[in-house]
Amino acid sequence: MLLAYVIVLVCIWSRIPGTVPTHFNAAGIADSYGGKGILWIEVIAATVILLLLSLIEKVPSIWNFPVAVTEENKERLYKIALVMLGAIKILTTGLFIDVGVSSLVTRFPVWPMYIMLGAMVIVIVVAVVQMIRAK
Repeated sequence: MLLAYVIVLVCIWSRIPGTVPTHFNAAGIADSYGGKGILWIEVIAATVILLLLSLIEKVPSIWNFPVAVTEENKERLYKIALVMLGAIKILTTGLFIDVGVSSLVTRFPVWPMYIMLGAMVIVIVVAVVQMIRAK
């Protein structure tokens, strides 16, 4: 998703106006503006977060779990946590792309951002419940 967004950004770069919205109020109306170079901040931030989450995936021993990790439940808990991290990576990338696209489109709806944030909370809650049941 991130690579597709970068390709689109590069392809339309010359058609992007010099000034783009950088912040929107709760109604989705732009209330702050900046140079179009600011659009790369979403790409950089998403890349850094994806790399950090990918590194964290590789070291399950540093994760915090809502239950004690034993030899009996370790594999089940790690599998649940990996699925949760994968979903969070996808939703985080989508969230950053949504922020970038909203700067390119006039009157871009705010609801996709709220859906992704809500989905992230749901993913975490479901994973915690599954981990508690898997103890």
